[in-house]
Amino acid sequence: MSPKLDPFFYLSMDCLCIANYDGYFANINPAFVALLEYSEEELRSKLISEFIYEEDRARTASHRNNLKNNIALVNFENRYVCKSGKIVWLHWTSISVENERLIYAIAKDITHKKHSKTNA
Repeated sequence: MSPKLDPFFYLSMDCLCIANYDGYFANINPAFVALLEYSEEELRSKLISEFIYEEDRARTASHRNNLKNNIALVNFENRYVCKSGKIVWLHWTSISVENERLIYAIAKDITHKKHSKTNA
């Protein structure tokens, strides 16, 4: 990564990640590590799908395939399971860079919004 972009990536309060076409995280920012409660090494060692809430895996895989076909992902929501077992809702925007075989993504934790809707 460009040193000029390091502050953006490493200091962002949003979850930023880069995934490879094989389904693994290539890079994850500290906000994402803190939210999911896994170490960066743990997150990189397993398929991303293993962290996704089981009921959301098939739908997420379908959208991931679209990304590989250069269809940007906007306003997509799914759930991830934290190391503690807590479920978090994420709102995604992602693009792929085909010649790099990488997907660049930003996610916002919207768990509080989902809970406030169910309590309304």
